[in-house]
Amino acid sequence: MSPALLVPPPKLPKVQRNDAGIVSGEQAHYSLLALYDIAGQIRATLIALQAETAMVQAGKPD
Repeated sequence: MSPALLVPPPKLPKVQRNDAGIVSGEQAHYSLLALYDIAGQIRATLIALQAETAMVQAGKPD
């Protein structure tokens, strides 16, 4: 397996809040965008791992 694919997933971002601990619509929007970005990175890593595993199982490593 490629060592670059065997790293822990990125940390999930904290939800943005104001000083009172309240989340505004804008803060929620940007927090969800950050979460969606991290989920996309995790999905891309999973797809790459699946492809590499399939190649190894087929007997065709890199």
